[in-house]
Parts: sequence; C-alpha cells; structure tokens
Amino acid sequence: MISSQQAMVHVVSRNAEGVIVVDGKAYPMAEELVATESVIQRSIKAVAKQIADFYRPLSHRDTHGGGGVAPISDENPLIIISVLKGSYIFTADMVRYLGDYGLPHVVDFLRVASYRGTSSTNKMQLLAETQFKALRGKHVLILEDIVDSGKTLRYILDKVQREHQPATLKVCVLADKPGGRRVTMQPDFVCLTVPNKYVIGYGFEVNDRFRCFRHIFTLRPGEARRYPAHL
Repeated sequence: MISSQQAMVHVVSRNAEGVIVVDGKAYPMAEELVATESVIQRSIKAVAKQIADFYRPLSHRDTHGGGGVAPISDENPLIIISVLKGSYIFTADMVRYLGDYGLPHVVDFLRVASYRGTSSTNKMQLLAETQFKALRGKHVLILEDIVDSGKTLRYILDKVQREHQPATLKVCVLADKPGGRRVTMQPDFVCLTVPNKYVIGYGFEVNDRFRCFRHIFTLRPGEARRYPAHL
C-alpha cells in the first residue's frame, strides 16, 4: 500500500497495468513500495544523531598517544565496519550524517556472502577481511544493510568479538526484518523495519540487480527467475 507519508515528497502512483510509478519512473519488477528516498534519508539522519549522541561522550583505548584511554576524537576515532556489498550506499549516506553531527570515525569494509538469488543459505563465506587490526579496546560499530535471519550478523559479531575484543561492539542496520529471524538478534540502531519479503533498491538486490534504485520495494513474486545468478 502506498502511504500518504510516501507521497508527501514524491509523486507515487500505479499505472493502468498496476505497476508502481515514483516520480514518473515505473518499477515493473516491484510488488509494493516500502520506503521512498525521502523516508530513507530522514530515517538515516535521525539514527545518525542517535549514534553520534551515544558515542561522542565515550573514551576507548588510546592507539595514538602513550596508551591508556582517550576520548573519541580524530586521533582515536570510532571504528566503523561496513558489510559489503549491500551496505555501501547506506554507509556512504550514514557516515556523512555522522560527520555532520561531529562524530570522528573511520570506515573499513568486510564482505560475507550468505545469499543466492532470493534465498539465504546456511553457509557463511568470508570474501574480504577488514584491514583494521588494532580493534582491541576500541568502540566498534557494524553497519549492515539488513538483518533477516540474523545468521550473517551473528557470524560477523562472533568473529569480531573473538578475534579483536573491542571495548564495545554494536550494530546499526538500514532495515530490520524481524519476521525472518532464525537466531536471537536485536540490532542496536535500526533505520527502517521492513516486511518479511525480499526487498530491492537502495543497495538491496536480486543477483546484483536493482541496487541503484533510490527507493526500497518488495520484489514481485517470480521476478528473480529472470536474472541469472552468475554473470
């Protein structure tokens, strides 16, 4: 259903064939509109303020000076780890808002694969490791696009905690899908809650298609079969 909030900034409708149209662009692969660009940005900005307010007063291990502890600063910034590929667009927007709110931070990336097509597999594959190694005693924030079953995020959290022993380890997700949960997992910061359906747009994809959409949609049933998994 297209809400009045979605339509406040963007022109949202369905054409004669029932296809969702946002600002004149048709999305025939979409079943429902979940969040427009304006809703997404407003949510990310609000959560960025929550994150900045939480971390700014904190201190952690001083890796710049003579040891001990030091406030979060440009010399001893918050460590952000972004999970590729899905979170790269979300990360770009989030870190700029964090900068607007005056939170010193640095960003690195890791990549874990668990999806094939629209299905989450039980096998976790680490494809790219973070280059940051001095995380012990530091405040670390994971940026993830979505928590669905929770298995990928649990794997990442356990790995970072076991190997690096940070002072704190928290999670911010663009989208929480509580209906898909298979393990106990509650993100610390959530921008959006989405239905228990496959979503596309704003970094979300089906076999690497549709990441570029400015809005988030649910995928039309059967649509994924049109796109081969291997290019």
